[in-house]
Amino acid sequence: MNGRRSLKLCVVLAMMFLGMNAGFSQTPSASVHEIAPYIGFYAPDRFETSFNVGLRYFYSIDRRFGVGAVLGFARAQQEFLKRQLDGAALVAGSDRVVFHGARAVQYFPSGKVEPYLAFHLGLTRFYGENSLTYGFGAGTKVAINQKISFRYEFFNYIFSNGRDAAAWTNKNIEVAFMLGYHL
Repeated sequence: MNGRRSLKLCVVLAMMFLGMNAGFSQTPSASVHEIAPYIGFYAPDRFETSFNVGLRYFYSIDRRFGVGAVLGFARAQQEFLKRQLDGAALVAGSDRVVFHGARAVQYFPSGKVEPYLAFHLGLTRFYGENSLTYGFGAGTKVAINQKISFRYEFFNYIFSNGRDAAAWTNKNIEVAFMLGYHL
């Protein structure tokens, strides 16, 4: 599937995902803001696992639907790239990754443990250029008490780097653990 077709499919799925929420919302609850510092790791195409940290924000519109944002920082392992370039020196700072974006979240409430699905749309700055990034993920929110919750997420992010003949698509699988504080 080419990039444009994939992006169109993601937009259609997100619209369906958001539209389904209207029929399921029965009892609106108070809006809840949650801020969650996280720590995690991701494995890009070449399976060189890298460490990442950041901050996630969640806003619960009702019990089943929420939106959010993410800001993350990582350092990319580049051993595969160095081997492909026969040990050539890479551009200084090219291993820094900064990503941010917005999310739509569908919760499946079942008590203190709430599994959820999410769609992510944002930008990733990698190798000195910004790339449109989209992703799908699943997670679980476990309420510890009224003010604190523990979350873990598994996400698949997709973005493209380079131009013309040097373009390539990067697929990252991220695992993140966070402690959320309700404001």
